[in-house]
Amino acid sequence: MQYNLISLAGFFSFLVFAWLLNDSRKNICWRTVAGGIVLQFLFAFLIFCAPEKLISASIPGSRELFVLFSDMFNNLIEHSRQGITFVFGKLGQTNETTGFILAFQVLPFIIIFSSIISILYYIGFMQILIRGFAHLFSRTMETSAAESLSTSANIFVGIEASLTIRPYLARMTRSELFTIIVAGMASVASSVLAVYVSFLNKDFPMIAGHLMSASILSVPATFMITKLMIPETGIPETRNVSECKIYEDADTNWIESIINGATNGAKLAFGVGITLIAFVGLLGIFEGIMMYLQVKAGIVTPVTLIDLLSWMFQPFTYLMGIRHEDVGAVSHMLGTRIILTEIPAYLDLAKFAANGCDPRTLLIASYALCGFTHVASMAIFIGGTGALAPNQLPVMTKFGPKALLAATFVTLLNGCTAGIFYWGQTGILR
Repeated sequence: MQYNLISLAGFFSFLVFAWLLNDSRKNICWRTVAGGIVLQFLFAFLIFCAPEKLISASIPGSRELFVLFSDMFNNLIEHSRQGITFVFGKLGQTNETTGFILAFQVLPFIIIFSSIISILYYIGFMQILIRGFAHLFSRTMETSAAESLSTSANIFVGIEASLTIRPYLARMTRSELFTIIVAGMASVASSVLAVYVSFLNKDFPMIAGHLMSASILSVPATFMITKLMIPETGIPETRNVSECKIYEDADTNWIESIINGATNGAKLAFGVGITLIAFVGLLGIFEGIMMYLQVKAGIVTPVTLIDLLSWMFQPFTYLMGIRHEDVGAVSHMLGTRIILTEIPAYLDLAKFAANGCDPRTLLIASYALCGFTHVASMAIFIGGTGALAPNQLPVMTKFGPKALLAATFVTLLNGCTAGIFYWGQTGILR
């Protein structure tokens, strides 16, 4: 209970931090903030506290649906490995001979799950889900239809979410643009989510459900943080519009949707791979220079950049409700994510889980790491959205670092939420 109370205090502390960074406090819409808190806690209650059965044994409750989704996702991953091993042979399998090879054993999942999402778009299932979430968010938090639609799309896709509101981008307000950028950085695409699940499902069988839960929680958390940091001072074009049309390049048949999904997934997997090569390589060069200078200065134990970032994250990690002995390890993961993306951070979490870490720490860290919250994504989302609305690029580049900070607060809020509602319930982790 002590750590649950710390998580609760941390939740509101992060909201206060966002408020302190506000540039127009008199314009804050407290209905949006209050509505976000209600939705955040409601979603968390349905995952962590709701009964497994609803009304009768024949009607599944949210907890049972959560377990079913996790099992289904894990089975999809296991069966989809056939495509990877067919193309890459033994290199696509983790064994004593090959060891772990990220490029051949993990990144191909992005291609497979991107095709699945593409098929779901083709049959119209994804559009129904996105519209449903958008309607819920706009009605509860009084947000504009366009930003609600884009942030809802971010639950399932990545940078492509901006495409759903392409005609509105050029005329969006500064606050709307900030929200859209932060929403992209604070959530993960379903195709990439499969990568994290493949790391952790052996030691954390329910990880798929929790990561999808984190993606949903990121939307109300995003609105809370962004509307506290950059509140609405203009008049959004779609403020009083009940629903926006989803703009998309429709496929003509299901075969085309699979091919296009696989092609887009391949581009994303390639982008993830080259980003990791570049950033890990550049970090190695930078830390080599730092180490050389520290040795020359007579420092016995050189400090790395990630060490510095880890120390900076320690107070925030403690506020999420992580137990004292695990604060250093989780802080190191958060520091790693800021520089090297979330994939190395989740690899560290997988090793941490394999060594028998505390279940509460594992759960909170899973939520807190779930997001494209790193330096590279800041350029990706601002550049990608700016390409769709060139007239807005000067506006978005000005709040780049602030968007990264806001997205970090969003993921930490999600970690706090998991910490508030978890007290050792059975069936949450396994």
